[in-house]
Amino acid sequence: MGIVQFNKKASMGTAVFSAVSLKLCCWGPLLLTGVAGISGSSVYFSWLIALKPYLLAIAFLSLGFAFCQVYKKKKADCGNCETDKPSFFKSKFYVWLVALFVVIMTLVSYYPQLFHKSIGNDAVIVNQTDIQSIKLSIEGMVCTGCEENINYSVKKLDGILEINTSYIKGTSEIKFDSTKISISKIEKVIKSKGYLIKNRKNRGLSRKLYSINRRRK
Repeated sequence: MGIVQFNKKASMGTAVFSAVSLKLCCWGPLLLTGVAGISGSSVYFSWLIALKPYLLAIAFLSLGFAFCQVYKKKKADCGNCETDKPSFFKSKFYVWLVALFVVIMTLVSYYPQLFHKSIGNDAVIVNQTDIQSIKLSIEGMVCTGCEENINYSVKKLDGILEINTSYIKGTSEIKFDSTKISISKIEKVIKSKGYLIKNRKNRGLSRKLYSINRRRK
C-alpha cells in the first residue's frame, strides 16, 4: 500500500513539474530580469523549447498513472483494508485539481492568446508625420508565447498603433505615434520581459524625428 501511495505522489509531482516546465522558457527570463536584473536572460532558457513535446507527454502519462491508482478497484476480500476517509492529497478531488492545472498550463503554453484580453489602440494621429515605424531584432524568442508576450506588453503602451512580432524571424515591427511614446520606452518594456534587442531599423521617417526620440533616452 505504501509503495502504491508513493508511486501516486511521485506521478502527481512529476505531472506538476512537467506542466510548470512548459512555461519555464517564458517565466524564467521574466523572473531573472525582475529579481536579478539580468537583461536578455531568455537566451538561457531557449533550449527548453525542444523539450516541450516530451514534457507534455510526461505530464499526461503521469496523470494517467495517478488516475489508475485512484480509480482502480480494491480487492473484495481485503479484511484489513483502511476504512478511514482518505486525506485531501490522496483523494480523487486532488487528482482532478492537478489534472485541471496541467490542462491550463498546456493551454497557456500553446495558446497564450486565449488568456490575454484584446487591447484596442485609441491613439489619435494629428499629423501623418508623427507616425513612426521601427523594426527591432530581438534575441531570445523561442515560441508563439514569446510573440504574444511582447505584442501584449507593447500594445498596452499609449501611442502604439500596430505591432507584428515573429519569433521565427526574430523581429518585431512596430508602428507608433512619436508624440506619445519614444523608441526607448518601447525597448525598455521588451527588455523587461527578459529579451535582448540586438539592433533596430528606422523605417521611412526623417532623421530629425528619429534623433529627437534618441535624445529622450
